[in-house]
Amino acid sequence: MTLAELLEQQAMALPAEDRRKLGARLLASVQPAPPARPRRAGSAAGRVRMAPDFVAPLEDFVEYS
Repeated sequence: MTLAELLEQQAMALPAEDRRKLGARLLASVQPAPPARPRRAGSAAGRVRMAPDFVAPLEDFVEYS
């Protein structure tokens, strides 16, 4: 038996009004919160810098090349 089936079985044992309240609480607990503000492409421009030798071979791997 899955968790969803077990929860449904337990909920069906409740009176109809309690089932509605339980359903509303469950739905409220799984609704994702909206993001604080919309994301914008390029908002981190200028904040990330790569070293000039980024693609240079690492000294630790010289013996493998």
